[in-house]
Amino acid sequence: MVRLIFKEARQLWPIAGLWLAVLVLNYAIQLATERFDEQTFTGWCEGYCDYNSSATIIIFTALIALVTAYSLFPREHDDATIDFLRALPISRRSVFIAKVFAAWGLLCLINVLSYGLDAFLLSTNPESIGGRFYPQVWTTLLWRDCLVAFIILSHGVLLSWFRTIGLLIYAIYLLALMWAESALGTTGVWSILSLLSNEYDGSTLIVDTRALSIHTGVAFLALFIAYHLWSRTDSSVSGAKQATLGLKVFKGLLSFSGFAILALVLAYQVGVGTGSAGTQSLRVATTEHYRFVYPAAREDTMQYILEYAESDYAALGELLAVPDLPNIRVDLSAQSEHAAGLATWKKIQMDLNAFSADVSQRRVLSHETTHVLQAVESDRALSRNYGAVKFFIEGMAQYTSFEVVPEEARRQSNWALAAVSWKRQNIEFIDLIDEAGFTDQYDPELHYSLGDLWTRAFVSSCGPEALGDFLRASGREGAVQNLPPAIFWRDTTRQFDCDLDSVNELWRSQMQTLYESVQQSRFPVYTDVVASVNEATGQVVINAKLVAHESADAVDLPDRVIVRIGASSTRLAAGVDPVYRGQVTQLADGAKVSFTVPRAAIDGNRFRYQLGLTPSDGSRYYYESWRRGSL
Repeated sequence: MVRLIFKEARQLWPIAGLWLAVLVLNYAIQLATERFDEQTFTGWCEGYCDYNSSATIIIFTALIALVTAYSLFPREHDDATIDFLRALPISRRSVFIAKVFAAWGLLCLINVLSYGLDAFLLSTNPESIGGRFYPQVWTTLLWRDCLVAFIILSHGVLLSWFRTIGLLIYAIYLLALMWAESALGTTGVWSILSLLSNEYDGSTLIVDTRALSIHTGVAFLALFIAYHLWSRTDSSVSGAKQATLGLKVFKGLLSFSGFAILALVLAYQVGVGTGSAGTQSLRVATTEHYRFVYPAAREDTMQYILEYAESDYAALGELLAVPDLPNIRVDLSAQSEHAAGLATWKKIQMDLNAFSADVSQRRVLSHETTHVLQAVESDRALSRNYGAVKFFIEGMAQYTSFEVVPEEARRQSNWALAAVSWKRQNIEFIDLIDEAGFTDQYDPELHYSLGDLWTRAFVSSCGPEALGDFLRASGREGAVQNLPPAIFWRDTTRQFDCDLDSVNELWRSQMQTLYESVQQSRFPVYTDVVASVNEATGQVVINAKLVAHESADAVDLPDRVIVRIGASSTRLAAGVDPVYRGQVTQLADGAKVSFTVPRAAIDGNRFRYQLGLTPSDGSRYYYESWRRGSL
């Protein structure tokens, strides 16, 4: 059996060469159009790892598997080489299994090679400002792709018995699924479109095991039927009926028509349903150091950004003492529900819809440009110590962007919120340098405003050149790797005679002064918090009271109150927890607050949640510490 499998694998080398050529062409295009060491896991995963699934991806996967399947039996019967195999002292079942196993092995080998090359390219870029590699997602995608290849291969083996008509039937099936998906929203687990459906629990990828199990069972049934059909089919010289010329022409026309329609639908999907090519025109603008791609509809905002881009960049370079500013590509056509911008190695993506004011877009560009300079000047050392410096990565970018593009009202609002959080939640420097622990205990957005204030104290204590000195010291040759966070900070600041204890002492003093200047009535506290289940609706209800803090005499009722449910979402936006708005009823001594949370948003009977409020119009939410609830 093993020799037979290897023999069948050798027979598939032409097909293997085809898919290897496609793979090589793909990587050649990638290497020719972008630096291979700037690829991030998020960028690699974009589209394919998104919540739910993509019809275009599953159809491309089906095309590869079907072509491979059609190379197994039809040609053997047409060339009568199947007669030679049947003359060997092995069963027809063994021949069938060997052929299917060899084809599946080829598809899995292509997947392993592709994923392995991707992992290698990703390993060349350890930076990406938080673009960490997720092994669980990578390995899960790999084994799922191999299983999906087996499922569709089994379809192809059965369809190949019907020759061209089988392909036409499958093309119609795919078109019907795509129509149903767009018309009905979902086609259920019986559709192959559900095979690549993604869900997430935190950063853990959860595949649709029910759909995969059903389709795996169907695949074995298809192979069982295909075996009985092919084992009873004679070769072209041993009794098989030859198709007439008219029937061949008719089949050819049907096939051509079906695949032409499929190609048009796919082209429409690519142009309109995915990406931005079909919905907006893009333009390109360049400056000395930037290359911008932006939506034509945002021409006014783009002109404002262009007016200040180089002067702002020069100011950033001066703040960080960067003598040679790198060129940066900026994609302003990106859209995101969770971030105004994202920086990788000399590349920036920004969502121009994140803020309404043009000056804010300009400041976000400065913020993301700082991230690029951080990576370049530190030689990506910050990413290697990401847990210890996350607050400084974001804080420095926040500090420099506000210094270069002042937005005092926004900055003061962020500072007030940070000062109240720092005081009431007893946040220390040791908390800041533990990114995972900080995120688990406090509002992750505090990395920005607290980091901004800490950076301010850092510059005041160690001098304006300290920011650039820290970057270059962290990436210096011979720097000890994998130090504990506290030792890393002391070791790095010692390189340019900066006293970390003095910085923290000044930071605490400045935070206390800032806290005392904040109007405490704008920051009431939640008390008498109770979580329960409404028996009539099945929804979770969280009731609480808002009362004045001990340092305030009154309560200024917030415009909005919200609750954030932690570690319960199974959607793609891993790490982005769902929030729900509450209702406020004024009382004599404060207010009564009620939140209604769908039961499906909470996994099990125990959950974590944060209560938040807006201290002023237009401000960010202030969140109290995480609480734990039990139903």
